[in-house]
Amino acid sequence: MRILFTRFPLESRFGGAEVQTMSLLRGLRARKHAVAFLGSCETLLKLCWDEGILAAELSIGDPPVTRWSAVSFLWRKKRMQQQLCNAVQEFGPVDAIVMLSLTEKLLLTPFARERGIRVYWMEHDGVGRWLTKNPWLPRLKELARFVITITVSEMSRDLYRKLGWPAERVVAIPNGVDLRRCELPTTGDQLPTQQDSGNSLGHTSILRIGTIARLTEDKGVDVLIEAVTDLPQVSLTIIGEGPEEGYLRKLMDERRLLDRVRIRPSVDDLGTFYASLDAFVLPSRSHDPFGLVAAEAMMLGIPTIVTDQCGIAGHLQAGQEALVVAADSAEELKSAIREMEQHDRRTALAHTGKRAARERFSLERMVDAYEKILTTER
Repeated sequence: MRILFTRFPLESRFGGAEVQTMSLLRGLRARKHAVAFLGSCETLLKLCWDEGILAAELSIGDPPVTRWSAVSFLWRKKRMQQQLCNAVQEFGPVDAIVMLSLTEKLLLTPFARERGIRVYWMEHDGVGRWLTKNPWLPRLKELARFVITITVSEMSRDLYRKLGWPAERVVAIPNGVDLRRCELPTTGDQLPTQQDSGNSLGHTSILRIGTIARLTEDKGVDVLIEAVTDLPQVSLTIIGEGPEEGYLRKLMDERRLLDRVRIRPSVDDLGTFYASLDAFVLPSRSHDPFGLVAAEAMMLGIPTIVTDQCGIAGHLQAGQEALVVAADSAEELKSAIREMEQHDRRTALAHTGKRAARERFSLERMVDAYEKILTTER
């Protein structure tokens, strides 16, 4: 099957959407499907080129997701549509197009339908004002009747159905974890592991927790900082970058947390980072479609806390496979972190969480589900 993926984001960055898309491209290619990528996402373009996946760069202008870009889209869209259609035709015959961004969903869907090309909309982004207040939403809902919309969690699926998407044409496929991203390196560890530091689950005086998140308001990292403020026995490592970094560092300084809370832009070895933790926390304040980092931590046997705004929460037994707390509640998060101080509790969560993650969030299971949908006539 010949499958074209497209993405034209407002900004290109390396995150869960890019990780999952590349995992899917690799998985489908390994199953002998011809996959290709078209778009302006520099991150995906580079990853595709590095791995020998056919990819073409195309810049057509900003997607209609801000006030000005949504208005100007009215007179920009004709030229953008022509550029898109011409570029797709250069790839030759295509059986299916998997669209990740708003631009091509609005402009390329009619073109594909006219030519009998199957269309799939992949929804990685959180549902926010960029969509619910977008003047192009009515047109999007109209087109949604003719495509299959794939979300990464049951939570996201329900949100799209409530927005007016046809219920029978929206499906949920949880993200799959590529364990190669999290393998422990054999040399050059940048962070100590629990075993190296003597900070094992059985004998610990300091509870080491961590998170990986873009430093924006919706990710709720400030709530996590507030939650650990009065927990002197807890250290916190935050991995991420974003516009709220200055505010978060000021908050850490004001609360005198600089000796046990730190922010790092990235880590070279994810496996080493996860292994250095006693617990992982994803404190998302608003709709977080899935939460791939939480699935990675769980799959490696790290006890995990998520909020009820994380899509992954809907696929877990709360209290047994992970702790699930109310979003934007520092008190609930603080209580969950205190619960993690109990060795037996952490051990139980680590065991059941790992088993759940390996059963539900494996890469093979995700690729199986996508392949079935892409190859089934609807």
